[in-house]
Amino acid sequence: MDLPCHPWMAMVILPLLLLLVPLTAAQLWPSCGESGDYKSNSTYEANLKLLSTNLPKKAASSTNLFATDTVGNVPNVIFALALCRGDSNASACEGCLVTAFQDGQVHCANYKDAAVYYDSDPCMLRFSNKNFLATTVNERMLVIVSIESLMVNISTRADSFRLMLFTLLNSTAQSAANSSRRFTTSRLDVSVSSLPTLYCLMQCTPDLTADECTACLQPYLQYTLKYMDGKKGGRVLGTRCSMRYEIFPFFQEDPMLRIINLAPEVPPINSTMPLITVNPPPQPQSQSPVAAALHGRNSRRRALWIIAAAAPLLSIFLCAILFVVWIRRRRKGTEILHDQAAANRPEEDELVWRLEEKSSEFTLFDLSEILHATHDFSKENLLGQGGFGPVYKM
Repeated sequence: MDLPCHPWMAMVILPLLLLLVPLTAAQLWPSCGESGDYKSNSTYEANLKLLSTNLPKKAASSTNLFATDTVGNVPNVIFALALCRGDSNASACEGCLVTAFQDGQVHCANYKDAAVYYDSDPCMLRFSNKNFLATTVNERMLVIVSIESLMVNISTRADSFRLMLFTLLNSTAQSAANSSRRFTTSRLDVSVSSLPTLYCLMQCTPDLTADECTACLQPYLQYTLKYMDGKKGGRVLGTRCSMRYEIFPFFQEDPMLRIINLAPEVPPINSTMPLITVNPPPQPQSQSPVAAALHGRNSRRRALWIIAAAAPLLSIFLCAILFVVWIRRRRKGTEILHDQAAANRPEEDELVWRLEEKSSEFTLFDLSEILHATHDFSKENLLGQGGFGPVYKM
């Protein structure tokens, strides 16, 4: 059955399809805190709206694409931090942060403390009712591990990759900490055992000192070697600093640092490192119960939000299809009746002629016969006027 395509049907179908398409290009990782909730239409929500209007513009107008702000008074005070990647621009930065405020309130609905990190969008955001701005502690940390592994099963190649990865991260961390913007992109220009070229980006908030930035990034080397060994890419994200590496260039412009010499050795992994949320979790190790619970709750909230948005659209779409089918069937039924009526007319005419043949009191004449007998309804053949009009003799 062919259904007509109407613009309003496209308006219904398109949002539904967008909701069902996996969000791979702009995937986000929300991190919801445990410092309480706020109510809708409350003073805290009003302060958050004010913050979402001012902070993106403030960060975009900064030469470092970084800003902090505080809005309101206790108990409705909000502390916020916004940072865009060093290879971004003011327009992209502001747009990303506007979206981050929206995503934070959707995926961490009514949470007073939330952080938002993105896959490809160039910004991160955190707001909280706790004054995290007064400290340089790197909170709300996430480890993001690529699901793809390199073919480094051979022992010598595996050791070579670990050495390459450590060299990349260690050199990039030093460069980022010593730069004025606390930001560096890099490439490892060392070919070892036919392993791929590695690219890296590291960044700290510009308000940290060089030593504070180094201290922030130092654990990232340990997390990377522990969770990402043999992986094609990964990242460690936090409020104060971030790291990402890939086997392809993912940042804007050429790398700021080219690494040509390997480190002498890889230090051992510290087994006493604090627990951290890993997404997806490494196998066969599992996440800590606390991290798994937080991640599970965020995932359920995201799933419920998608279902709540998609269900009304799906209902409207199904109703639209049923309405179009009903209209088409009704029109088709009317056309069938008209066709049947047209097909019955010759049968009705034939019936009348048969009646004329059987009855001598009932005579039918063709129009041509009447015109000939009355001389085209001439006045000479007019007899008079009757109740149904002029009467002619034949």
